[in-house]
Amino acid sequence: MQLLKICWLAGLLLIACIVPVRAFDCAKAASSIEKAICTDPKLKAADDAMATAYATLRDSLVGADRKSLGASQRKWVKSREDSCGYQQGAEQANCILSQTDERRQLLLAEPESGPGTGSRLMPVFIQQDADPRHYDIDFTLIKFVKPQSKGEILFNNRVTKIGKGAPLGRQSEAARDDMTYSSVAAMALTYTSPKLISAKVENWDFSGGAHGNGGTSGITIDLDRGTEMKPGDLFDAEGIAALKARCIEQIFEQKKDKNDGQDFNPADDPNYQETTIVEHLQSMNSWNFWKDKATVTFDAYAIGSYAEGQYECDFTMDEMKKLARPGAPLPE
Repeated sequence: MQLLKICWLAGLLLIACIVPVRAFDCAKAASSIEKAICTDPKLKAADDAMATAYATLRDSLVGADRKSLGASQRKWVKSREDSCGYQQGAEQANCILSQTDERRQLLLAEPESGPGTGSRLMPVFIQQDADPRHYDIDFTLIKFVKPQSKGEILFNNRVTKIGKGAPLGRQSEAARDDMTYSSVAAMALTYTSPKLISAKVENWDFSGGAHGNGGTSGITIDLDRGTEMKPGDLFDAEGIAALKARCIEQIFEQKKDKNDGQDFNPADDPNYQETTIVEHLQSMNSWNFWKDKATVTFDAYAIGSYAEGQYECDFTMDEMKKLARPGAPLPE
């Protein structure tokens, strides 16, 4: 339960100060991450805010939902230790701050940009601990608590479909005794307003083979009209052609960066196809929106080898508005 403490500042201002709940005890700090947090007031404040968000959410849940939240939180704490623990100084502090703020944002179902939808959203956790017979499942999704409009119901249906894709239960009998399969999905709200909601979903799956595979997809719902956004709602053929040209420029630059500064020649890369770029531009599943930009993501293998990883094309909101159809439902 979130507690409020009334504090006087300079004897003049009366404000409400949130007392951190269930934050770890600095007297018992053991890891390098815990020690860094306890010696840096900015990191401590961020961790306390995250702990308060966790406690508030936990107290609103019961049964299996509360248990799943606890399992997710333990995994996240270990992930923060693993990813930030080897770093030092300012680099480590930035890593801790970034990951802790992202976790607080998820626990509160806050968007990365935009004014908010006006309706309450909350995170949903699907967890299954790994063992030699079962997948390790870690899904963190976000849904409307009480969807009312057609658009909110549509968004929840899309999220439910993702959740149903979690491979709960036993893993394949073909798996070796020393091999544990895993499946991860992580959602973030990139932009929300009463008219539009855009969510980014990052996933990773390992079900045997030399390595796992990951990807990024988007969900963008026109809440005003209660429909899933389509690129044709935003751009005509001329607009898509202009975005294609801009995207090709960016991909060539990224190819060059990944090839030690050597100019990219499409004729030398059988993985690269301009038709693939157009296909992604015309599929809203590849798009994510923020208040000031949009990103189209090309997963590994789409236009490069697995080792090259993802490619992205970024478009500023200003350039998109110049190319968009009149009245196109872009973020405001």
